[in-house]
Amino acid sequence: MNEHTPVTIDRESTSQTFAEVTELLDVAPGTLRRWIQRFGSFLQTTATESSSRFTASDVETLSIVRGLLAEGNTYEQIAHRLKVMHASPHPSLEEREEERGSRPLVTPGPAQLNRAVGDAVQTITDTQKAILNSQTSIRDLLGVVVQDNFNLKEENRKLRERMLEIERVQAEYQRREETRKERLESRLRALEGTLGALQQQVAHWVELQRQRRRGWFW
Repeated sequence: MNEHTPVTIDRESTSQTFAEVTELLDVAPGTLRRWIQRFGSFLQTTATESSSRFTASDVETLSIVRGLLAEGNTYEQIAHRLKVMHASPHPSLEEREEERGSRPLVTPGPAQLNRAVGDAVQTITDTQKAILNSQTSIRDLLGVVVQDNFNLKEENRKLRERMLEIERVQAEYQRREETRKERLESRLRALEGTLGALQQQVAHWVELQRQRRRGWFW
C-alpha cells in the first residue's frame, strides 16, 4: 500500500484490533506503537498492543497521521493539525483541504528535523526487522520442506530395496520350482520306463505259461 493511498475505513465495525490496524495502514507494529505514544491524546482508546480496540475514529486519525508524515510534516506539525481538526467536531473534507491550503508553511528547526529523521530511521529499522523476520520464517519453512523431501527420498530408497529383495526371492522360488518340476518329470519318465519293462516281462511270463499248458495237453 502506498503512503498516499487513502485508507478505506469500515465505519460499520465497532472496533478493530492492533494487528488489524497495522494491516489496514500497512505499517510496522513498532511504528504504530510510536504513533499511539505521540498522538494518544487524539485517540478515543488507551491503546496497547495486547488489549487495544480501535474505533473507526481512531483509525481515521492514524490514517491522517500517516498521510501527513508522507507529506513531510514533523510530529509537532501533525499534532497542531490534529488539534485544529479536533477543535471542529466533524470537519468536512473541503474544510480540511481549505485548512491545509491556507495554513502557512512552518520551517522546522534543527531539533524538529533531527526528530523527524530519527522517526524515519526508526520506521525503516522496524520495516527491516519485519522483513528479516519474514525471511527467517521462509528459511525455516524451506528447511522443513527440504527435510521432508530428504525423508521421502530415504523412504523411496528403502521401498526400492524392499521391492528388489522381493523380486530376488520370487526369482529364487521360481528357479527352485522349475528344478523340482524337472526332477519330478525325470522320475516320472524313469517310472514309465520301469513300468514298461515290467509289463514286457509280465507279458513274456504269461506267454511262457500258455506254452507250457499247451505242452501238457499234447
